[in-house]
Amino acid sequence: MINDVHEPLEQYSFHFKNAHASNTSDFFEDLVRQSGVDENANITTVQELRVLEKQAASAGSSNKWWRILRGASIVAALLAALYIYAYHAWPWLMVPAIALAVAIHTLNRIINDSDAQLKRLQEACDEKRAVAWGQMVPLNRLYDWDIVAKLMQQTVPRIAFDPYFSNGRMEELRNSFGWYGNLGEDHSIEFSHSGVLNGNPFILARTLSHSMGSKIYHGSLAISWTEQYRNSQGKSETRTRHETLRASIERPMPEYENQTFIVYGNEAAPDLVFSRHPSKLSRLEDGFLDKWRKNRAIKKLEEKSRDVDEGHTFTVMANREFDALFDATDRNHEVQFRLLFTPLAQQEMLKLLKDSQTGFGDTFVFEKTRMINVLESGHMRATDISGAPEKFFAYELAQARMFFNAYHNDFFKSFYFGIAPLLAIPLYQQHRPHSDIYKDTYSHKPCFWEHEAIANYHGEAMFKHPECVTRSILKTSMQQETDGSQKVQVTASGFRSVARTHYVSVRGGDGRSHQVPVHWDEYFEVENSANMLVKETASPGNTAADDVALPQAFSQRGIDAERTVLRRSIVSAVLTG
Repeated sequence: MINDVHEPLEQYSFHFKNAHASNTSDFFEDLVRQSGVDENANITTVQELRVLEKQAASAGSSNKWWRILRGASIVAALLAALYIYAYHAWPWLMVPAIALAVAIHTLNRIINDSDAQLKRLQEACDEKRAVAWGQMVPLNRLYDWDIVAKLMQQTVPRIAFDPYFSNGRMEELRNSFGWYGNLGEDHSIEFSHSGVLNGNPFILARTLSHSMGSKIYHGSLAISWTEQYRNSQGKSETRTRHETLRASIERPMPEYENQTFIVYGNEAAPDLVFSRHPSKLSRLEDGFLDKWRKNRAIKKLEEKSRDVDEGHTFTVMANREFDALFDATDRNHEVQFRLLFTPLAQQEMLKLLKDSQTGFGDTFVFEKTRMINVLESGHMRATDISGAPEKFFAYELAQARMFFNAYHNDFFKSFYFGIAPLLAIPLYQQHRPHSDIYKDTYSHKPCFWEHEAIANYHGEAMFKHPECVTRSILKTSMQQETDGSQKVQVTASGFRSVARTHYVSVRGGDGRSHQVPVHWDEYFEVENSANMLVKETASPGNTAADDVALPQAFSQRGIDAERTVLRRSIVSAVLTG
């Protein structure tokens, strides 16, 4: 077993990658054994389904071409009728009419037979697919929200996940590390994991963020005018000129994007503040020009280090390459920076920054504000961090196996290299507080981040304003707590749009100015609120609300099981009225 991870790149290559792939594969095969799914029977069913699907596709293609032929026959008959009407006596019109009638009668019969055959094949496909789904039901029921955490902890024991993000974990980050967790009204938590890394708390979160951007709208106006000119014989003639005038305007427009980041609390270097962003220098090779660019960056650091004016405290490191590539020149405490980035830490960080084969290279923003570290890696934007059970539902065991293994191996790699800059710092693995974060009932309840994630799991459509035409940012606030349940108000903020027209004066080729219309949308903020009932259960790992007895607080409000969602040991429902 590997304990502390001081060489994250090498240890991933030589141990963690293969270990996690093996753990993931073994876990899935255990699920298959527990489910009792007959793999051979499923293979046979899916093979029969594929044959039927191929037959249905062939029948659908034939049906399409018969319909095209019928349409072509009608067009050909009409063209023939027009020709006969123009050049022959009208009685000859009977010829294309009779021919069309015979063709349409024959084609209709063929198409009707084809429709019936296609319908039979599609119904046979649906029936066979239903059989396959039925065979996989026992396995699909075994997927739960905890699988991501179980596999991660099995591979890297230093990482432990919480069942959900609780008030206790939030209080620890607030009281012990000075982090308050309020991201602002323009950010909504779509999903978050919390836990400990080497005994210190971390959060892995995905948010939906809103900002006001802009959009360029285009408009056009066709104009024409007549003008006099002299032809080649010198005579005066009139001609009509045409021109399309174009105009554009820029107007505000709401924009939305997802961000995935890691928050990590650690007491080491408690006064240190710095930030760094991905550097182009990390991608340089050892060629002449690349070395020249690095040397130029190093000389700039040395010049900055020699600047001893008031307020300038930067001192360049002995390892000039590290200082140039990591580029945390805004640091406020040189002693603590060097305490954190020892020669070993510098060496391992450089490996991560320059790596282009094993991991993702220099894709991360790293900000440290005293005891809070925030990492946002570009490679994690495309990573689904939820591990939602329904993602793994499948009717084909072979496909389920392939997707399960691929998903968890991709998640592990993405998360591992998301935290790798932290693993590269040995001092972070020496500070392991033992806070008692679960002191009372309040500590066990989901915090407001988890509330936002639950609301987003229900979906924006459940809360959005009726006139909203954009995404909605969901924010929550606690209303009351009774019978162990939490009543939470969810406020959805979005925008409605009003069509506008702006006229831009454009000079045309006729020498006159014309008002070119440009149609654009003006956005106005709208809000809508609804209440949501939330209660944690004593049975984590279930995947459907009907697997858990409906809490009394829900039944008293007339909420039935069909309206509830069980997610990560938390039952929730959107209240109506």
